[in-house]
Amino acid sequence: MKIDELRSSLTYLIDKYVPENQRAPFYDDIAKNDVPVKGILADFNQVKTRTVDHVDGDLITDIYFYFC
Repeated sequence: MKIDELRSSLTYLIDKYVPENQRAPFYDDIAKNDVPVKGILADFNQVKTRTVDHVDGDLITDIYFYFC
């Protein structure tokens, strides 16, 4: 997984699971040169509105594997 794939994957997860009024800080972090992946995923777990689908859970596992 490359950095552009990471940004795309994180944006997908945020768009799908985070309420619209709480997305802006995530987008700001995703746009940084050094993406704070652990912080994004930790905050994601606190604000997501529903249980993550199995396929998306696999995506999160891949993100942790490559970037944490």
